[in-house]
Parts: sequence; structure tokens; C-alpha cells
Amino acid sequence: MSRSLPGVEGPHADATLVTGGAPAAAAEVAVVLVHGRGGTPEGLVRLADEFYVPGATFLAPGAVRSNWFPAGHDAPVAANEPALTSAVDCVAAACEVAGDVGVAPESVLLVGVSQGGSVVSEYLRRHPRRYGGAFVVSAALPGADLADRAVVSDGEVDADGARPLADTPIALDSSAGDPYVPVERVRATADVFRRGGAAVDTRIDEGDGHGLSDATIARIGDRTAALLGDGEAESASE
Repeated sequence: MSRSLPGVEGPHADATLVTGGAPAAAAEVAVVLVHGRGGTPEGLVRLADEFYVPGATFLAPGAVRSNWFPAGHDAPVAANEPALTSAVDCVAAACEVAGDVGVAPESVLLVGVSQGGSVVSEYLRRHPRRYGGAFVVSAALPGADLADRAVVSDGEVDADGARPLADTPIALDSSAGDPYVPVERVRATADVFRRGGAAVDTRIDEGDGHGLSDATIARIGDRTAALLGDGEAESASE
């Protein structure tokens, strides 16, 4: 099912939201799915059926012309604006839809693949808090020099010592020979999230695959089940 995605300005102002999985009335967990360049939300929702767990609803925003931003993920951020900010706003709007059906951020799992993984990374960087988890697949934070990038923070640390991402489990799954995303950029992205207070799990597989592997699909299913209370969440640490 598809619906409009209100509240988004810029290049993706006409973006739509494709939904699947559990109906809103039965949703306990929301999985926000962000497709890659040339992909579609419909295709990603169909693929997500492989890790569907009853009680999980799928929310997949769609990029205008299947392209979230024009330049490469390793280009200066300014080269991808205003499209990047508009893409991040699509993810924020999907999370708001989850909230509207009663799913708290702590029960929202973000999954971004390829260019969509860069969008999810930037969303987490700009809107840090405790989420149910995130999978950044075959992707890295946008920007020419990731050493200069940091999770947005007001500089405050609460009484328990929590930092902006508050131990959100973030998995970065890639491959050693990925033709589009060098391993060093994946590790640099992990460093940014770790400094921001996330519990980071970086997994670099052998080979040159790009996109969702069977192993990553299984891990997403495990995390979804854990959020639903059907299993124990993995501790995320590199």
C-alpha cells in the first residue's frame, strides 16, 4: 500500500511511503526501509518479507526518480544538498508515521541499503536518540572527510553518562571488496557513531558483494524479533 509522505520539502517533497507487514493497528515494531540508488520502496518491502515477524510493520519512503542525492557519498556534503536534507526528512517523516500508530522510537528499526544506507547514517547523525536499532548496509556516512563529521549534540551528557545515540545498536554490514564503498569509509562511519554513543557492530564479509546478503537479512530478522520480545537482542560491539 502506498500513501503520501507529508511534511517533506525540497527535491523529495512528492515522496510517497510504501507500507507492508503488520497493519498499523497491530504494529508493535516499525522497520523503516530506505532503498538504494535505482531501487524502489516496493522492491525493498517485498524483500523484507524474508525477515517479517508478526507485529512488525514496514515503512518504506521512496526517492524521487529512485535517487536520493546526485553526487557520490564521498563527495562534499554541499554537493548533495538540498537533496540530502530532503532525503533525511523523508526518514524523519516515516519515523513520525511510526509514532502516529503508537510505535515509540525505541521500537523503530532503521534499515538502509547502499545510497539508502548513507541517508539512514545521516539521519542518525542529525537526529540522535535511542532507537530500536539500525542496519547500514553497503554504505557509509556522506561527506568527503568523515574525520570532520560528528553526531549532532548539544554537548550535554545525562546523569547516567549517556551520549546522543544512547547505546542504539548500529550494525554496519559490508564486504571487503565492495566496488562502491571502501572498507576504510565503513570503519570511519563506525568511529563517528561510536563517538556519538552508539553500540556499533561492524561486519566486513569476504568477497565483493554489494547490498543485502542472506546473513544480513537473518540478522535484521533476529533484531526485529528481539524488539518484539521473541528473542534476546545481540550485544553490539566490534
